[in-house]
Amino acid sequence: MSKKILLTTLPNDKCIKDWKAPTYFEANKRGTNYAPSDYIPLGILSLASNLDTKKDEVIILDASGKGLTIDKTIERIEKEQPDILGISSNTMRVYALSEILKKTTTPYKAVGGPHATNYANLILKQGADGVFMGAVADFEFRDAVETNPRGIVNCRTKYSETQFPDRTLVDYENYFPKKGVFFQAKNRLHLISSLGCPNKCVFCTAHEEDMQRKTPSILVDEMQHLFSIGARSIHFLDENFNVDETHLGEILDEKEKRGLEFELSGRGQVKMSRGLAKRLAENGFKRIHVGIEALDDEILRFYNKASSVRQIYEFCEIMEGAGIDILAHFVIGSPIETESYLQKLPNQIKELGIKHPRFQILSPTPDTEYYQNLLKEGFYDRDYWGDYIKHPTPDFELPYPYSNKRLEELKAYIKEIEEKYHIKNE
Repeated sequence: MSKKILLTTLPNDKCIKDWKAPTYFEANKRGTNYAPSDYIPLGILSLASNLDTKKDEVIILDASGKGLTIDKTIERIEKEQPDILGISSNTMRVYALSEILKKTTTPYKAVGGPHATNYANLILKQGADGVFMGAVADFEFRDAVETNPRGIVNCRTKYSETQFPDRTLVDYENYFPKKGVFFQAKNRLHLISSLGCPNKCVFCTAHEEDMQRKTPSILVDEMQHLFSIGARSIHFLDENFNVDETHLGEILDEKEKRGLEFELSGRGQVKMSRGLAKRLAENGFKRIHVGIEALDDEILRFYNKASSVRQIYEFCEIMEGAGIDILAHFVIGSPIETESYLQKLPNQIKELGIKHPRFQILSPTPDTEYYQNLLKEGFYDRDYWGDYIKHPTPDFELPYPYSNKRLEELKAYIKEIEEKYHIKNE
């Protein structure tokens, strides 16, 4: 029997407020119906691409990318009257999740994603029928279309065994950036070659010692798919795409064997051999996005970064030699940084030849070591995140752990940095 399956992202409406990147770093709107800084929804597209779409009707609703409110998202779901509702969840949008679970009438509601893996039992209490725990749920969800399992589903799908996300299931041209942020990239789309990151930065939750990687031949099939629909710039949106140089080399082997030519960029770490940098550049690699975070060894140790200032300088020199631009993320607001450090930072960045610095204020996001340490050290008198996740409210903002005065000083510092670099959309 054919079923109607609706897969949705969560809307940004009334989500958690934070102090991360200023608005000038957000990606440009793709059109009047689209909100800024959202990528094509690969998670739900992957689920859809591994279903039997000849048998069942699959509807993709990118509530986040379309800038829908919570009420509009619920309205769209109710209008479609699906047999199965699949929701990709994350903790920053937990209020939207709770409202959608409470106010939709779909017979079977399934929730997956990072938030589901961490809070499965709570999500069941909030109204989900099935919660899918694990990094990849494609095959378990495919089976659930027939069986509608109740409770927690432990997912063991291997990333390398799944079909790559078919972008033609959505209006993919709407996700081509119409204007650049820092740089121009023609018809850029992204893919994910690996899941997880072996590093253990205190402000991040993407830790995964046993990373999962796509087989190079399958990944290059995906690149050809992107090229066939008009993409001419492909971005590796992995948590850390250059951890395994052997795997990356095999991807380049396959790309070269097929004679594919397009621009590449990727999100990785400040570790790369000269040989790999040179080879990437020869394959059209233009830009690497890296979390440098700080240019002080003591602060790097506080963040538990797997790098030193010496390694950062060496990495920047290698990138410059290969002709690869660096988009570098810096975090300010650690309790051990000094005013002297902040004053020197802009000139240090210029000395490194970094063309595209990006700054954010250290944020104790849920489920991070940094937040847990703040609780243990008494900077918070109660578990604000725990209370919020159990009882979500709209537009929640975590109190700043040090002082509001310090928070305003850091915001003013970022504004000053913006002016020094003349940061603008180009």
